[in-house]
Amino acid sequence: MLYRPDLARIHDSRFGEIARSAAPVLLKALERAGLDRGLVIDLGCGSGIAAELFASAGYDVLGIDVSRSMLRLARRRVPGATFRLGSLAEVELPTAVAVAGIGESFNYFVGRPISERALARLFRRIHRALVPGGVLLFDMAAPGRARGPGRVKSHFEAEEWAILVTVEEERLRGILTRRITTFRKAGSRYRKTEEVHRQKLFGRAVVMELLRQAGFRARSLPGYGDLPFPRGLAGYLGSRTTSGR
Repeated sequence: MLYRPDLARIHDSRFGEIARSAAPVLLKALERAGLDRGLVIDLGCGSGIAAELFASAGYDVLGIDVSRSMLRLARRRVPGATFRLGSLAEVELPTAVAVAGIGESFNYFVGRPISERALARLFRRIHRALVPGGVLLFDMAAPGRARGPGRVKSHFEAEEWAILVTVEEERLRGILTRRITTFRKAGSRYRKTEEVHRQKLFGRAVVMELLRQAGFRARSLPGYGDLPFPRGLAGYLGSRTTSGR
């Protein structure tokens, strides 16, 4: 299971910057498209940080995530939005003015890695759900995300928690593995939990071609607003302009 209670709370308190930076980019794209109302679908919505900004701008919001713990946080943060538990590859997508996939949500997999064919199907499903001129904003991990060969370790800490992360990238298979250990204060002690997250990495050229084939006019982004992407992370902004395939 991804993002159990302790990691969900830590992620919400410490790693929400990308969602806060991405939401205004999507809202500006909707403004340029003349879409000032309608449904925004937040795929991999996490704890609802971006969803709150979409709702505050006057849009209806549907958030979808595989983590029950994240969804509990999201429902408390944005009580007026709708949140559903589900896989991005299977959940029904209603008609929407925009779809967001913030925080590498399209890379994650449980069991078998997501394939190019499966990613292409996801893009086609999103294209069908969007109204003409509708907006797609997302970011994806790409080869080089590990920032170095072998196992790359990092840690973060606050007054009531600490998190240790070991990242390893299988270059030939294009698989990134994050082994995450959290320590969160529970009474007078700290509770330890461990999770393993796996992602399939996709290069920018592949993603752009799949978007084109799905019927999107798209461009890559160097970051969200004033927040630049680190090495191995790429953003994409697209709009529905054709019928797709």
